[in-house]
Amino acid sequence: MAYDTRPIARSLAGHYFEKMQTSTTRHIVRRPAAWQTFSALALLPALACAPDPVEPHFDEEIGVEAEPVEEGALSGTFALKTINATLVHIPVLDDQLGGGVNYRLVTRTWDEEQEVYTQSSLLCGGHNIEVAGVVTDTPESNYRRVPPSTAEVVTLSGDGRYVGTGHLQLWALDFEEGADPVTTPLPASPEDAALAPHKDRIFDFEDDGNPGLTMFVSGAVQGEVYAIQRKFVDLGGVVLGPDRALGLAENRWESLMLANNNPLLDRSSEGSAEPHPDPKESWFEEIRISDESDCDDVMAISRDGSFSPARPF
Repeated sequence: MAYDTRPIARSLAGHYFEKMQTSTTRHIVRRPAAWQTFSALALLPALACAPDPVEPHFDEEIGVEAEPVEEGALSGTFALKTINATLVHIPVLDDQLGGGVNYRLVTRTWDEEQEVYTQSSLLCGGHNIEVAGVVTDTPESNYRRVPPSTAEVVTLSGDGRYVGTGHLQLWALDFEEGADPVTTPLPASPEDAALAPHKDRIFDFEDDGNPGLTMFVSGAVQGEVYAIQRKFVDLGGVVLGPDRALGLAENRWESLMLANNNPLLDRSSEGSAEPHPDPKESWFEEIRISDESDCDDVMAISRDGSFSPARPF
């Protein structure tokens, strides 16, 4: 006897299409659960590879938003301007703004393994600020006699935050092997400087017959001062693309006047200087220059308006 199989076929087809029905209101195809699981798993590799977007860092201290760059993009050669602002306490007079400006030639390399930039820098020139009608400074040639600072590190976050550490300046100081130039104590007085081991670490910076660095005083008082100094500079701010960075400069220093040629200059106990209480008064700006540049090029840039003449934030 032959059976009519069409009702059974229609029933099975109806059951199948119920599970595969298409919603006419949302236009969503309902797939079997196993197919949905497979589809979700298939998307995981693609989702895992998509990096989260990075918001540029806004530096609230200086009011500037970073323009982040890719890893390694800050390698190369740069001219760097740093401002060291101090507050000078002078008896009878109000506190005075002091300090100075340094210009440096920076050579930077990306260390992929450590994920930091390593760099060295040369001091090319600078000048000190006039205080109460007196200027104390030294020739540009003396800036270039300062040994290169070779253990500097720049850390750059993905959001464009810039941190520079390790800059060291040694003026008329030469430490023997085994003595750490960063932490070895300096003499506390001219008398202390004349004794070992300090006397062996101080040298005639310009070969002019005077101890230490010769600095020339002009203005209301004139003469020469002979001194030593150890200085550290750390930087913190933001990058503005691969060719420029700016922010705040933290300056720390130890200085000692060894002698002078004018008794009027031998009154250091009557005045003192400290870092300016407003951190924004000490700042830095860095701009990319050609890899063939030298200190002469850096100083030319310092005079042609490439650097901001006043604080750029």
